[in-house]
Amino acid sequence: MIRLSSLLLLVCLASRAQAEEQTEISFHTGKMSLNMGKASVGGGFAYGLRYLHSATPFVGVGLDVDFLKPADTSTSNLVEDGLATTSIDSASMMGVVRIGPTEGALRPNLLLGLGIHLTSFRLEAWPKPGFGWVDTGTTEKRTLIDSGGRGVAIKLQGGADYAVTDNYLVGAFLAFNYMGSATYETTNQAKSVGVSSVSGSMTAITGGVCLSARF
Repeated sequence: MIRLSSLLLLVCLASRAQAEEQTEISFHTGKMSLNMGKASVGGGFAYGLRYLHSATPFVGVGLDVDFLKPADTSTSNLVEDGLATTSIDSASMMGVVRIGPTEGALRPNLLLGLGIHLTSFRLEAWPKPGFGWVDTGTTEKRTLIDSGGRGVAIKLQGGADYAVTDNYLVGAFLAFNYMGSATYETTNQAKSVGVSSVSGSMTAITGGVCLSARF
């Protein structure tokens, strides 16, 4: 009888462990603010998808795909004696680890991600009043950068989910995204004034909501 009870207990524990190994798919979206070092982009939006496998009741591992679209912006800090507008699109693919409970109504969590970002960058510029392009002396708008670059992507995120049912959750998050240094080739118009490429990193703060399904 003791052996039978022990066997039943082991079976229950095994079933419990298997139940914890769940798959979670999430969609997240929200607002963002981008910093480029010399220039800050005030607004924009972010969205993405995440796949997680709960290896233990407190640790999940998976894949995160993020898309960042800052608002096109004007700045006087990127081109010497000039004004500029920027247009940026960035996508990141990262392996992620999430730490936090997978049971209970309210589930706080911390997420860490590491991967690669692919970012397209378009920069148009024109001289400030009283200045002209060094090669022609004219003041027309020129496209100086219209290319893509890639680099390391890092994400640190905190948030909490609320279990609406056993299988569906809603939540909120605040994340810091780092897009490591990438090199962007310049156009012929930029090369004509002696600029062949531009390198730099970006950071973004994003906050929003997420919808998750567990099965």
